[in-house]
Amino acid sequence: MARDEKHGFGKLASLSEAKRIIMSLVRPLPTRTVPITDALGLALAEEVTSSIDVPHFRKSAMDGFAVRAADTFGASNTRPKTLTVVGEVIAGGRPERAVREGEAMLITTGAAVPEGADAVLMVEYCEREKDTLTYYRPVTPAENIIAVGSDVRRGSVVFRKGTALNPRFLGVLAAAGIGRVRVSAKPTVAILSTGNEIAAPGEGKGLPVGRIYDINSRTLIAAAEELGCRVIDLGVEPDEKERIKAKLEEGIAKADLVVLSGGSSLGTEDMTKEIVEELGEVLVHGIAVKPGKPVIIGACDGKPVLGLPGYPTSALSNFYLLVRPVVEAMQGISTAPRHVQATLSRKVVSTIGRYEFMAVRLEEEREGDGYTAIPVMKGSSAITTLSEADGFLEIGENTEVLNKGQQVRVTLF
Repeated sequence: MARDEKHGFGKLASLSEAKRIIMSLVRPLPTRTVPITDALGLALAEEVTSSIDVPHFRKSAMDGFAVRAADTFGASNTRPKTLTVVGEVIAGGRPERAVREGEAMLITTGAAVPEGADAVLMVEYCEREKDTLTYYRPVTPAENIIAVGSDVRRGSVVFRKGTALNPRFLGVLAAAGIGRVRVSAKPTVAILSTGNEIAAPGEGKGLPVGRIYDINSRTLIAAAEELGCRVIDLGVEPDEKERIKAKLEEGIAKADLVVLSGGSSLGTEDMTKEIVEELGEVLVHGIAVKPGKPVIIGACDGKPVLGLPGYPTSALSNFYLLVRPVVEAMQGISTAPRHVQATLSRKVVSTIGRYEFMAVRLEEEREGDGYTAIPVMKGSSAITTLSEADGFLEIGENTEVLNKGQQVRVTLF
């Protein structure tokens, strides 16, 4: 495991080591059974199987006529053929009879295909005059018919344990007739911002020189909520030890995970490490990444406590790298980040021995068959770095240069 000696931080943990340590603190959350109307954003606590076929009947994929395919063989624009229309079936209804040789039945999209019919002739290829149907092309068996179980087979696994339920997945559950599911509870995350320079947005009529508005609370709370977490907003505290300690104690008592930003860099007001040591144990103080070195990982009352840098870009990028895997693991979720390949727009020089994350903006290439990755070079202190970026590329500890035109993998936010 690569570690660097740094004054003030002692030994910097590698990113992989930091991830391993914080993941070792994860404890599964309680589970409960809820109706699917209340399951959006929650993760399945058990495998879900279907008790029915979806669809459970043959249905038409088109508006047209249910026919026996063999009756249509040989039909063409120059040699049309005819069938006798013997009824109709609409979506939600049941066919009143079977289709026999030489017959056709009007059918709408989604309607049950009558017995005897094995294809649907699209209405565009037909002309109807009372009960006589003239058609100008043949169909093959099963054409325009959705087979029983073609979507979901009875007894098959619909979703694996740990699947996070989004609107599309809830629709699949509904289609399979599944009204209730067992899910993991939402993780509760307590979030605190610290720093004498921090002011709440809208606080006062003016912002004095030296003060800045609180960015990290807004971005970190939104990021946690986006992951389906319940958030306890611990607010903003100045760099006063007892006030920060009291807020951390509150978070530890109420939440599954505590995240604070600011106060973990070098300086006279750096007290986060000392407070975490008093409340529990500091496991990591500084990680070898750029941006985002000043990170603290601690354990208090068996719960992870994560101190993030004060710079907004560093705080949010480290949230995605370290907090997201924790809250997903608490729910049993295993998801891979989304990646795209892109062509680097310019030469990039990195620091040997430091794992670097570089925010990039993606532009479609003129040919429309790929992306160009354009580094956003404003630095970790600029919040607009992330607002202008679509994702980030990772530069390994042993990589010094990425060349213009090189293919890179971009992780999307």
